[in-house]
Amino acid sequence: MRLSAGNENERRHLLPLLDALAARGIRPSELWADRGYASAALEQALLERGITPRISQPRKRGQAIPAGTPVREVWRGKKRVLRTRDPQARHRWPVERTNAWLRNRRRIATRRDRTPELYEAFLHLGMILILVNSF
Repeated sequence: MRLSAGNENERRHLLPLLDALAARGIRPSELWADRGYASAALEQALLERGITPRISQPRKRGQAIPAGTPVREVWRGKKRVLRTRDPQARHRWPVERTNAWLRNRRRIATRRDRTPELYEAFLHLGMILILVNSF
């Protein structure tokens, strides 16, 4: 587990985390990620490690939406933006759901602990509670 400040981009921690997992003998074959991880350099680094990247790609401005794709309008400030459903979201859903369950514990959602060890202990406790409630 890697613990950092809450306002840091997660992308910079991905490759060191994968290297730490590889040192323990855990080698994933695929990596599913949302649009925040989309970059050619990151995909190349994953391929060099033998990991198939399954990263959602953001739609470029002005790029046509394929026919038959469900679209909804969202207001961003004073502008209307067309949003499409991410086809890879169903694969990431178990992780996102678990993160939401963890954030339901207010102490984990907003980090108030002064030491990283305390925060990590409450993360472990939150995971234990999730597992106990699921069985």
